[in-house]
Amino acid sequence: MANPRQRAKARSHKSSKPSPSIKRRLHHKLRKTPALHGPEVLQKGWDRKKTVFQNYKSLGLLAGIPLPTRSESGQRIPVERGGTVGYGRIVRDEDGNVIDIVISEEQEQDAAENVEEVEEMEGDETVRGTSDLVRSLEDIAKASVPVKRTSSISERTWLHQLVDKHGTDTAAMARDRGLNAWQKTEGEMVRMIRKAGGFEKMKGL
Repeated sequence: MANPRQRAKARSHKSSKPSPSIKRRLHHKLRKTPALHGPEVLQKGWDRKKTVFQNYKSLGLLAGIPLPTRSESGQRIPVERGGTVGYGRIVRDEDGNVIDIVISEEQEQDAAENVEEVEEMEGDETVRGTSDLVRSLEDIAKASVPVKRTSSISERTWLHQLVDKHGTDTAAMARDRGLNAWQKTEGEMVRMIRKAGGFEKMKGL
């Protein structure tokens, strides 16, 4: 058993728990909100005191879908059943191949109406945002252009060595265990050479 004096020494020793000042600093770090990365319009309208959901709601970025306030798993949801499945007659030739399918006029008319409804839905114009911030974000998205990716200097040097050795034979490049240490596939080789400017540019380095 341990000596009572040793127990007293253990109790009086400095605690390994964090001090009150360290605790306060840790809580402050937890409360500190991270920096918002995004368009300047969004940063100006963002309120750091609100939650993400509250900010989205106030800025008009939430979809108009009613959210359930409580669980309704015990209730049954009524399901709308479609129309009755119709019948048709399949016409075959002597070899058994399908030549034609004969459907009644009523079923053809219903199918044509459904196609027209889908075309009307697809032809609707894009709905513009209701708030100024949403419209500004939509304008930024329309004006944005894709970023052109370029190859690094070391990658171009490596591709030049491969093209200098194998020419346009990308399959041989993929099989080259000496130069192709990263085991790039033939498709990856083609894409990398295309991004670097093509075979002619690689030969001219």
